[in-house]
This record gives sequence, C-alpha cells and structure tokens, in this order.
Amino acid sequence: MLIQFQFGMACNALHPAQARMARWLLLLRDRVDHDVLPLTHEALSQMLGLRRTTVTLLMRNLRDSGAIRSDRRGQIEIERSRLAAAACECHDTVRLVVEGIFAMNTLCGVMQ
Repeated sequence: MLIQFQFGMACNALHPAQARMARWLLLLRDRVDHDVLPLTHEALSQMLGLRRTTVTLLMRNLRDSGAIRSDRRGQIEIERSRLAAAACECHDTVRLVVEGIFAMNTLCGVMQ
C-alpha cells in the first residue's frame, strides 16, 4: 500500500535505527502471526539498509531490554509489549490507518 511506503520513508528519515528495527520486527511479527521469526542479522541488515555489525549491536540492545530473545541459528523470539515500547510510533500509526481502510471497505461492501 502506498501509505505504508510513505510512512516507511518518513520513518527512515526521522527515527533512529533502534526504533526502526523494532518497528520492522513488529511488522514482520504481524505478518507471520508467530512470536518466533526466522531472521539472520544479515537479512535484517539488508532490510534496514544497515551494516551487519550495527544490526548486531542493536540486537544486543533489544535483547538486554528483554524485547527479544535470539540464538545463533537465526531465530528471533519477540516479546511484543517490550518491543512495541522500543519501536517508534510509526508501527501503530500505519496499523491504525490500514485497519481504518479495511473497516471502511467492509462497511461499503455491507451497504451495497
């Protein structure tokens, strides 16, 4: 959706890498509907446009805060409430906008 792309661009320009990584992990978690994500540091670095060493440092910060648990096999377990606290507000904003669009489409379908 175009709105997700626009928010993503603004988020990348305005928010620190830690908050953006937390937002990405939440977005992925929303799509797979499971608390364990099969992601390597390399994959995250490519998605976020960051160096792998930077991703490793950010992951350590999130792990130390209890927002995630990870292992060397590329499995990241999400602790949703703590990860949401580390993320920027963009995740909730986009989620609410998208839910509003789908609710409006559903309502329009009922009215026809």
